[in-house]
Amino acid sequence: RVMVHAQVKITGVDRSGLQFSERARLLDVGGMGCRLLARNALQQGGILGIEPLGPCGENLSDEFPRLFVIVRVLRKGEMWEAGARCLMEDELTDGSFHASCAETEPSAE
Repeated sequence: RVMVHAQVKITGVDRSGLQFSERARLLDVGGMGCRLLARNALQQGGILGIEPLGPCGENLSDEFPRLFVIVRVLRKGEMWEAGARCLMEDELTDGSFHASCAETEPSAE
């Protein structure tokens, strides 16, 4: 894992089924995923689009969102820390993917 403190744009769907988009802070990245800090209540098993942003928070013309599945969530005061894993191409076409993702309540700390 590499520790970074970079801004990203995340998009997803909240518990009530409404789409959200926010700027979040990337905490670290690894070969298969990342850890981030967000304001929206994230849920384990949820899908996030994560798009890198420039050093001043600007959109980068050569970057696009990549899809991740949230594998763990921890409440940090008013923020939510999430560990997310890159979605693999076969998971995007496999109809059983969502059935295998555990939907559990986020941890409060």
